[in-house]
Amino acid sequence: MGQSAGNEAPAFSPADYPRAGFQVTQSAHTLGDIRIRIVHAKRRKANASAPSYCRAWVEISRGEALFRRILFGDIEPVGHSYGVFVPAKQPSANYFVLVKEGDYDGHVLLVNGDGTVADLLGGSFFVTSDRRFLVSEYSSDSSGLAVFDLHAHRVMLETTEIPYIQNWYEDSAGYFFTESEWSGGSGEPHEKGDVANRLDLKEMKIVTSSVGPSKLQSATRVKYEFDARQHEDCVSR
Repeated sequence: MGQSAGNEAPAFSPADYPRAGFQVTQSAHTLGDIRIRIVHAKRRKANASAPSYCRAWVEISRGEALFRRILFGDIEPVGHSYGVFVPAKQPSANYFVLVKEGDYDGHVLLVNGDGTVADLLGGSFFVTSDRRFLVSEYSSDSSGLAVFDLHAHRVMLETTEIPYIQNWYEDSAGYFFTESEWSGGSGEPHEKGDVANRLDLKEMKIVTSSVGPSKLQSATRVKYEFDARQHEDCVSR
């Protein structure tokens, strides 16, 4: 099973996930009168039958009315984390944000106060200093990013046609990222220091230019506001 959306996705049934084989955890959160429920069923030992490692449900409701149920049917622990995570600090009072990791297919889910959900390429993210734009990096074996306008309530940019991101920086002109490159046989990427990929938040595009060492040193390194590696995998919190 892949990701399912809507009320047609099967609901969690405790009888299908006995304690001997699964660790089941649940959590509930609210945004105004909207309730967000997260359920994880984590295999105690990997199994050939789905879910091999982890299954997760996200339900959005108000009172007795279920607006949406999202099922991640068989989350594999590829990449650095897997499961559905809740950032310790929410980036906006108007949204409840969740991050799905694993499968080399990360998502950021933004639940609005009316129960609707924006689903974009996701993983670690940061919010611009004016708290308007959420910038999310795709957690995958390919590169990508998404930009969501928290004021206009819509996705402004979503692309996988970019180089691999190494580091984000902020300077007087805005935000840019440097590229990853692999050399020296270590297997770990390092920063390609002569290229800047600037995020143009007016035209909503990436503009590539050269960057010298002095300009890079004078810029401020951007810290992600969410990093799944700080959370336990496949556990509701």
